[in-house]
Amino acid sequence: MKTSINCAIAIPARNEATLLPRCLAALAAQTVAVENFITVVVANNCSDKTAEIARNFSGLRNLEIVEVAFPTGADHAGSARRAATETAATYADIILTTDADCVPDPDWVEAMLAAFALGVDAVAGAVSGDWNELQHQPALPLAIGKLEWDYLSLLAEAEAIFDPQPHDPMPRHAQCCGANMGITRNMLAAVGGVPALPTGEDRALIHAVKRRAGKVRHDPRPHVVASARTAGRASGGMADALAFRMSSAYRCDEQFERADDLVARLKKRQNARLGHSDERPEIWTSQISKRLTPQQLEHEIGKLRVFLGQSNG
Repeated sequence: MKTSINCAIAIPARNEATLLPRCLAALAAQTVAVENFITVVVANNCSDKTAEIARNFSGLRNLEIVEVAFPTGADHAGSARRAATETAATYADIILTTDADCVPDPDWVEAMLAAFALGVDAVAGAVSGDWNELQHQPALPLAIGKLEWDYLSLLAEAEAIFDPQPHDPMPRHAQCCGANMGITRNMLAAVGGVPALPTGEDRALIHAVKRRAGKVRHDPRPHVVASARTAGRASGGMADALAFRMSSAYRCDEQFERADDLVARLKKRQNARLGHSDERPEIWTSQISKRLTPQQLEHEIGKLRVFLGQSNG
């Protein structure tokens, strides 16, 4: 254990020879001194020079490269993130994770450490798509994306109003992305590590923390910019989501609830949390609606704004 290290950063990477250098450069430019954190890059079944390029990067004092060859079927982001966080946990009490195609803000590590200093078990930071890439997408997908972003912003506010938790106040967001996430070593061990799932390992990890009554902070200050490419390296990731959004079959995110259902669920969840007696799954899980059209989503956003306005008034 390197006692001078404040945190360890876990980065899964698969054939990221092109974009990994800018991620590492962003880490080298952090407001926290580079000797105070270690970066672990897990090169997952790479057929390019990802590992070689990482080894030749000289801007980070503490940089470990791990090459792995997972068997077919296990060679996905979940396995790679699990391996990266396991290695990172041997160095520090706080493990951060991002993706090889991301660019963390200069104060990303500093903001993450500040969030953990308040005594939480995990932190979900904010992720934005790279506008230099997004702006070239068709107008309709961008418009739908704007509606979804508006809904998520209102969802974050609704949770703070109808099911408030002292450790996760406004300002907050509703994202849960492995591209910008952190967890304590103790909690990572308690939940059995990152679930080795082909997709959704990030959300599954946070859900596992919450099931153990862990404190999760959705902090907007730790921020990273993710590539908005539509040909990604991991199935089920942002690239697939963006590509699907541009297809004629896309409507809106399937997890979005109608405003009435959302507010009712949050109120039930708060009552159950306060009472510590009723933990029926239907109270804690989303009452997912049938997939909404953009027009229906816009209508639900308007209704949600009314609910929030009434509660704030």
